[in-house]
Amino acid sequence: QTRRSTQMPAHSRRHSSPMAIVVAFVLHSARPPACEAFQHHVRLGTTPRRRPGVPELRAIDAGLAATLGETASLPVLFVGSGTYFLSKKKEEEEESVTATGEDGEIDVYRDTALRYAGYANEVGEAFRPLVPAWVVPASYGVAVTYVFADTVDKTIKAFGSSKYMSSATTTCALLEGLDAFLWQITASVALPGFTIHQVVEISQTVIDALELRDAANAVGAASLVDAAPTALGLVTIPFIVKPLDELAEKLMDFTLRKLWEPYLQSCTIDYGD
Repeated sequence: QTRRSTQMPAHSRRHSSPMAIVVAFVLHSARPPACEAFQHHVRLGTTPRRRPGVPELRAIDAGLAATLGETASLPVLFVGSGTYFLSKKKEEEEESVTATGEDGEIDVYRDTALRYAGYANEVGEAFRPLVPAWVVPASYGVAVTYVFADTVDKTIKAFGSSKYMSSATTTCALLEGLDAFLWQITASVALPGFTIHQVVEISQTVIDALELRDAANAVGAASLVDAAPTALGLVTIPFIVKPLDELAEKLMDFTLRKLWEPYLQSCTIDYGD
């Protein structure tokens, strides 16, 4: 009977050189114990136990970060853009006041505390987690009422001011009223309402992801956790008012006001004799 050779082929012997053996030994010794323990659990079909004090990394963490980033992206863009435009406007106003020595006319609907009436829907959005479902639509009703009030005010002033040529008064007054309505819907309802809604949504997402309600229930502080999104939404409102007003102004300048600019040529101001 022919004896089978136990010698390895030439190409295999090359890999069994002393240097290869040393490298293999070093690599095996350098393997983290965690890797070996994990493979051991995989072979047995068990779940490795997490050591106390070591946070567990979950796949949901990446998903949570992506969700928060997506939810916050537009509000950050809106408020950031408005803040930039507002800073530019303040610089221009300072130069104008320095040159003329007088301020512009105060608009009661936009430059006084009455402006906050247009933010009733933001208050409703902030309270959305705590109040009955009908409260939020009702708050939008209050805000839209304010919008119509400002629209009527601008239209009546345009009709009664006699600042336009008599032949163009009707056209100019209607354009001023339409401009006021679209600006208010954007600045008072759409932009801030969406922003506060997203702020509350982010707060609730974080609370749910971190399971803060369960922890609060354990110490009897569940009501504080439930009120946290509302509190954050309310605190945010004063900081977004002016930036979003200015953003709405620029959006109107860049879009709709350019569309009806030809019609404004007839709105010649009558300065009298």
